[in-house]
Amino acid sequence: MQLSGSISDRITDFVIRRRRVIITVCLILGAGFGILIPFSETDPEIRNYVPSSMQSRIETDKIESEFGVQDMIIILFTDSCILVKENLEQIRNIDRALSRMSGISNRTSPFTVRSIKSDEGMMAAERLIGKIPADSLGMRKLRESISGNRFAEDIVISFDMTSASITAFIDNSIPETETLARIDSVLMSCQSTMGIRTGGLPYIRKYIMEDVRKDAFLLVPLALIIILTLLKLTLGRWRSVIMPFSVVVISVLISMGMMPLLGWKMSIMTLLVPVILIAVANNYGIYLTARHQEIMKAEPDLTKREILVRLFRSLNKPILFSGLTTIAGILGLLTHSIVPAKYVGILAATGVAIALAMSLLLIPALICQFGTGAGNSVSSGVKNAFMDGILKRLSHLIVNYPGRILVISAIATILISSGIFILRIDTNQENYFPAKHPLKLASDLINKKFGGSQTISVMISGDILDPHVMNGIDRLTNNIENKEGVGRVFSISVAVREMSKAIYTEEEDGYNSIPESREAIAQMFELYNMSGEPDDFKQLINPENTKAHILIKLSDASNKTIREVKEEISKVSESVPASIITGGYAIIMDDFAGSIMRGQASSLILALVTVFILLSIIFRSFKGGLTGSIPLAVSIVIAFGFMGITGIALDAATALLSSIMIGVGVDFTIQYIWCYKIFRKKSLGCAEATTKAIKTIGRSIIINAISVMAGFSALMFSAFTSIRFFGYLVFISIGACLIGAILIIPAIIMRFKPSFIEKSY
Repeated sequence: MQLSGSISDRITDFVIRRRRVIITVCLILGAGFGILIPFSETDPEIRNYVPSSMQSRIETDKIESEFGVQDMIIILFTDSCILVKENLEQIRNIDRALSRMSGISNRTSPFTVRSIKSDEGMMAAERLIGKIPADSLGMRKLRESISGNRFAEDIVISFDMTSASITAFIDNSIPETETLARIDSVLMSCQSTMGIRTGGLPYIRKYIMEDVRKDAFLLVPLALIIILTLLKLTLGRWRSVIMPFSVVVISVLISMGMMPLLGWKMSIMTLLVPVILIAVANNYGIYLTARHQEIMKAEPDLTKREILVRLFRSLNKPILFSGLTTIAGILGLLTHSIVPAKYVGILAATGVAIALAMSLLLIPALICQFGTGAGNSVSSGVKNAFMDGILKRLSHLIVNYPGRILVISAIATILISSGIFILRIDTNQENYFPAKHPLKLASDLINKKFGGSQTISVMISGDILDPHVMNGIDRLTNNIENKEGVGRVFSISVAVREMSKAIYTEEEDGYNSIPESREAIAQMFELYNMSGEPDDFKQLINPENTKAHILIKLSDASNKTIREVKEEISKVSESVPASIITGGYAIIMDDFAGSIMRGQASSLILALVTVFILLSIIFRSFKGGLTGSIPLAVSIVIAFGFMGITGIALDAATALLSSIMIGVGVDFTIQYIWCYKIFRKKSLGCAEATTKAIKTIGRSIIINAISVMAGFSALMFSAFTSIRFFGYLVFISIGACLIGAILIIPAIIMRFKPSFIEKSY
């Protein structure tokens, strides 16, 4: 259906009269919002991705208010043998430099940990390394004191004596970035033959901030270059290229400029917004520019007003509805429980709406002001024997074997979709980085030799020195430590057991056990303080002895491990006469995984329902809505099945795929069905209408799909594996939508002849 003549005339007259105003306003808006983009900040803290009302965030805040921020900076030192005088001297110098830094609340190193020993029947808390040994005998004794030491082995020195670590806890006295810069400065000034790496959550955040900005400077220009090249190949003349390209650029500038204006911060997820717009926003402009070239070529003597009238009259409902369905699909992200996903939905949908509006106003205004010349159109630019041959063979298959096509498609879909059952969720930020990234290498070493860099915190509130409470802490410690995927568990009960070893002999009942009275436990701490310091355990128990802290380090921070640890904590807590809460980064990540699943389901349902309603309105039929939704449903199960089969996890970035895919992929189905209906209105038979539709709109659908995939291909060069996977998955999902639109839908129509198409003829 075309726009009525009067409406076309009024729009044409408006554009002609206001063309300079339209051009000026668009340029000012683009420049004005573009100026704001450099003021965007990056938010690398994944806990901000989940709502502040989430229980894990609330409980983590409670624990950190009592025992400080549990985000660890871990500095690793590696050598063939770490217990060498020169190596230990370098580690000591770095440790001393850290001790003088503000921004660090506590640290653990080979020079701060203590060994609890028995000295002539008395407890003695001695530094693991008081004086660096100068000979081989001293080094051998040091090695012996490390082996089996609960406070040293695999904590500050690895069991194979090839690695050492300094663990520092940050505080908020100065900005975290400043603390990390100071640490990096100290490490850079260190002249050592050792390998030195840095890891831990603060460094994960640092690399995310750096790599997000690097990606923004790399991916956006790369995507623009790819689209510019594609436009040149399809539209020919540069004047024709600039018009749709200007729409893309301005829509990106406005959308990204909204972020600092609204106080939103950049994240790995919002990094996708400009690429989404670059890949999608040019479609309407391509159609208008190409249509203008076709009009000019067919009737070169028309006036500008006549050209614009014909141009507006050629804007079919499918084009307008395509824009609406794209916006509707993307807005499905508004129901997502992950905060940045909502930002992506708002920004991308706004950008697409702006691109659609500017395509209808700015491009006609540019045509009126500057013209485009004859040039090559999209259709003439891609028309060649190769594509014609493919489309001809495709239409032949559809017309002659629609049933076989549907059976084969169903079997292939079922086989690929089986991967859904092994689809996994991954919220571990360490896996955002490729295998050879410095942060990933450091994390692998930490997980292998030092218990892990990600933690779960448990806070026990009550009379901590009460034997029943202390034994409960001890049970909890031992049970969790035996779990697969758990590296090290630190608790005050471990310290009490070590103290008992210094007081009693192996033959006595009190050896390696929790005393049976509160007074005996209190006396142990008094004995310890005679040679040690009360602050040695400040991470594990508060000065009033009313709160204790269990710190669990995970060597495998998978969601499976986290859930098993949570279940064990819940089970043991029932027998402990104290109040127990669980928090920490890993617990937030587990809740984040749940948010991804819930958000994926809610956004997917909303997008599908909204698009179904719009399709039903477009085709004026409930069956039409269902039929048009089939390629989307098939594409979704294929994409998720492919993820399961290939091991690509559902994470912060890939969780956005389905809504974006629905918004983009539905265009293909609308275009084909509408084109088929037009040919049927011309009294063509089903077979002939199918052949004509495939040969005409099939070409445009393929070009549209290639355009989208080309724009998203820039993501494959991202610094983040998650973003790269998103780029790969776009090829799979858009490819599936393409097959659905030009193969499955035509086969369904040919085989079943649905009434919503046939009833009008």
